[in-house]
Amino acid sequence: MQRFMHALKAEQRYLGIAILVFVVSAVSGYVNGEGIFKTLKEMGVLDSLEEVVRSISQNPSFFHIFTTLFVNNITASFSMIGMGLFFGIVPFMSMLTNGMLLGATLMTAAEKTGTNPLVIFVTTILPHGVLELPAAILAAAFGMRLGVAAIRRIIALFVPRLHESSVEEWRGIRTRLPVVLVGVTVLILVAAVIETSLILYLKPQS
Repeated sequence: MQRFMHALKAEQRYLGIAILVFVVSAVSGYVNGEGIFKTLKEMGVLDSLEEVVRSISQNPSFFHIFTTLFVNNITASFSMIGMGLFFGIVPFMSMLTNGMLLGATLMTAAEKTGTNPLVIFVTTILPHGVLELPAAILAAAFGMRLGVAAIRRIIALFVPRLHESSVEEWRGIRTRLPVVLVGVTVLILVAAVIETSLILYLKPQS
């Protein structure tokens, strides 16, 4: 736990950036809900979500729901970290699209039910994403860290005086990477258990 907290402290700047991007894009998604939904659908962002929902509805057993959610979320999170090497673009865009999707979803739900969007978030979305969101934000933050470190490494090839600081930065990244991966995995594992339990509990009885 101490190593995990140390890793969080080391990435606090990028955690702040990831949270800021997510919140700003969520507000944007709420304000421009209809247009955002249309854009995300055209981009194919909703396809994977629709596939997950379809898979769960076809086989609503605890094991199937759990494995579907876990595999989907762990793949997305690890992809954000790995693809972050390409200048941090993928994790940044992931926070952007997920934030907009959340905002657009809140807007649609608020309009249909007449309920305050904050109430909807706290009562329906937060219980499902209480650990899933932090895991995604941490993965995105570390992915962006890798992207910035990769850029600095390239610059250091042409600016010798930056070589030592780049080497030191990558040494720290290698030390924290296993801790971050384990932390993200545990968060997603527990989140999948919670979300699966909620889905089955709220499932209409036949």
